[in-house]
Amino acid sequence: MKALNLQKLLHALVVTEECSLVAASKRLHITQSALTRSVKSLEDDLGIAIFRRKSTGVELTNEGERLMKRARALLEQAGEFRSEARSLSSGSRSVVSFGLDPILSHNLLSTQLKTLISESRLMQIQVKVDSRSTLLAMLLEKSIDFFIADISDFKPSDTSNINIENLQHLRGSFFVRRRHPLSQQQHVSRADIYSYPILTPANVHESIWEELRWHGVDADKTERRQQLICPDMTILKDVTINSDAVLASSDLSVAEECRKGKLVRIDHRITDRSDFRSIGLVTLKDGKLGIHAKEIMSSLAATLRDISAQ
Repeated sequence: MKALNLQKLLHALVVTEECSLVAASKRLHITQSALTRSVKSLEDDLGIAIFRRKSTGVELTNEGERLMKRARALLEQAGEFRSEARSLSSGSRSVVSFGLDPILSHNLLSTQLKTLISESRLMQIQVKVDSRSTLLAMLLEKSIDFFIADISDFKPSDTSNINIENLQHLRGSFFVRRRHPLSQQQHVSRADIYSYPILTPANVHESIWEELRWHGVDADKTERRQQLICPDMTILKDVTINSDAVLASSDLSVAEECRKGKLVRIDHRITDRSDFRSIGLVTLKDGKLGIHAKEIMSSLAATLRDISAQ
């Protein structure tokens, strides 16, 4: 039997609570296909069937019911173990680990890292840059103390174990290189945008991409859409500037490139303001943050407000 993967176990536990792969995938902020693969992989690792399908969703098998009774306690113990291990790292209780959404990381870290290095007394500062779904899983596992990310798609079911503080609203847009075929067009349609490869720092348009992955904008037209997800904004901007790809990101992330004329925002009109994303600070409800974590958290939140107001 392979070593137990706790993230797969967490996925299975959420499916158990929701009794639905669709509902569980939305709660975990991953695609249904990715969740299905995760659960199937866990079943293969354990050599048993955890779930059986039924007309209204899924239900636990007898073996799965016995396993899931122990899963929650095991995940809680693993989280406590990780938290204690991080606290004892380097022989002292002076380690802080936090996460940042890729759309924020460059702007926040470029202004904050120097301050953290020069003023912090911490032995170790760990920064995780990843998608909000991955950061949420890490927080629930107590691998990080807090994270700042796009919280727009969180549902009430996601917030049972976490606290969310709304920090700022950022506009999300589509950007292309100067002289791109779409750069001079007015009222660019979604169909026109999605005819080009889309680059994103995280799966920021997950619901749209789930809809379009195998279907075109027109219902009777089948066509696979091309999307590249990479958390490195520097790479994504460089590729966009030197190709016909379209970058989906926040205005904040590309402000400098737009000022220099290297990137242009596409004239894509949104009437329901869904292009404005809520950025929030996420912590565990039962988490006990140390003074260093609170100081860093407060400093990052203040910096985000300052740079967003510029």
